[in-house]
Amino acid sequence: MRVLVLGATGFVGQRLVAQLRESGWATPVLAGRRPPANLPVGLEFRQVDTLDSNSLRRALADIDAVVNSVAGEGDSISRGARLLVEAALETSRPRIVHMSSMAVYGRQEGQLREDASLDPGASWYARAKCEAEEHMAAYAAAGQRVIMLRPGCIHGPGSDMWVRQIARLLAAGRVGDLGPAGEGWSNLVHVDDVCSAVLLALRHESAIEGPAIFNLAGADSPQWNRYFIDLGKAIGVAPVKSIRTLQLKLDASVGTALIRVLQRLTDKAGADSQRLPVALSPSFLRLWQQALRIDVEHAHTQLKFAPRTYSQSLAESAQWALSQGIGSARVSK
Repeated sequence: MRVLVLGATGFVGQRLVAQLRESGWATPVLAGRRPPANLPVGLEFRQVDTLDSNSLRRALADIDAVVNSVAGEGDSISRGARLLVEAALETSRPRIVHMSSMAVYGRQEGQLREDASLDPGASWYARAKCEAEEHMAAYAAAGQRVIMLRPGCIHGPGSDMWVRQIARLLAAGRVGDLGPAGEGWSNLVHVDDVCSAVLLALRHESAIEGPAIFNLAGADSPQWNRYFIDLGKAIGVAPVKSIRTLQLKLDASVGTALIRVLQRLTDKAGADSQRLPVALSPSFLRLWQQALRIDVEHAHTQLKFAPRTYSQSLAESAQWALSQGIGSARVSK
């Protein structure tokens, strides 16, 4: 099976290509605007602009399946999905495994299954992801095979958002035990488990009409406070601080505004902005207290999705953070 991986140079894409290559039955074809710096020997790269129909049609000509893991701005997610569907219908009509997100559930709370209503009004990201799912549903309605995966917060080695940034915030004493502000469910899922789900989806035969949809999260993923405390201890930040809600809000508003200004000035000067403090997005605060837990029973029973335990995921995430010099090593505050 020849599998075109859109977003092959991203966080998930790189790990996915490795798993596909090791599968014994799939041949990954990397796609992106520019080839990776160190393209592994024996792998094919195709230059693809996902917002250009001609580029997509050329790339899809001899492809059996596509994994759409494109990230970026709303247009890249939504319009890119529409153009992918149009190009797929005009060429090889491959199976599509589409990487969606639990963000499609928006501001809802409670335990939600895949048949729950969507909330595109929650954010630009939720809207783009919902629109992309609509385009994928149209592909399925045309009689083609579509599997949509809705992962929670993807962590593990290489995760900038949910490992590197959180570890830096912990080391700087800016997050910790957040009290009521951190009682939402994390819905954490290890990046390699997400990639394993993609491989399962590439061979999954659904008995239902329309797209097959699966939530993905660790079965024992904890509340955010638990994750912050556990990760802090694992990287040598002890004791983990208790953070007041007012302090958190000020950091996310005033602090983040100042950091954004510094980032613009640093970028303009051509300097390395990675050394600046982490900007604490207000969207993080909303997520960390949201009592949303995505139900993964459908993925377990139908897809045979079997993620690793939280303790395993945590250990691998902490080890990677330490290897990046965060925690026991000195970090920028």
